Amino acid sequence: MSWTWNALLAKWLPSQERRQLATLFPGVVASDVQAALNLLLDLSGQLAAGGTQLSADARLIIWQGVPLALPYRLYVREPLAGNLQELSNRQRQLVHCLYLRHHDGYVRQRHLEALFTLSDGAPEAFTTPFTFSLLGEYVQEILQVLEQCLTPMLLASYVQLIAENPLYWQQTRGRVASYWDVYYRIRKRGAPRFRHYVGARILARLDHACQVARLS
Repeated sequence: MSWTWNALLAKWLPSQERRQLATLFPGVVASDVQAALNLLLDLSGQLAAGGTQLSADARLIIWQGVPLALPYRLYVREPLAGNLQELSNRQRQLVHCLYLRHHDGYVRQRHLEALFTLSDGAPEAFTTPFTFSLLGEYVQEILQVLEQCLTPMLLASYVQLIAENPLYWQQTRGRVASYWDVYYRIRKRGAPRFRHYVGARILARLDHACQVARLS
């Protein structure tokens, strides 16, 4: 029997929040999305029942022509390592993407590191909006992971995303500057000047990559 995407959603993802999460991966095979979401739903009965495990606000990002509403925060427990091992490489990347929206910064950092390790530094295209969205956060350790993993391939993906989201890019730049000002310049004596701050270094690399792309 031939299933349409909407039919698969209706069969596997009956709740509003499940549908919302599934729409974040429009180009991924539905069975892989189902496997990743099932792992989350096993950890949260409320989410499976249509509860409120997603924050009400979302960040709208266009990626490869498709608008995605990334939830600002996700509130579920972390899966056990053994549960993740039962999934395929792609399915685990999907799970890590979702946990990049987790409310705990340490959890976000762990799953970002796991994502880059799992993909050998070259995560699939569907991960781009999730990793890019972390650039506008205040956790310096997360930014350090991003800087270390900012390969030419990932830079090219970010340049493409920036071209599709000029306003979001400007907002991200503003957040980087604001978080440095509030969390580091004001609160920490001897904090680095902005141009030496890890977030500013990433912005500089992205600005250069965008300039090269425009000239090519």
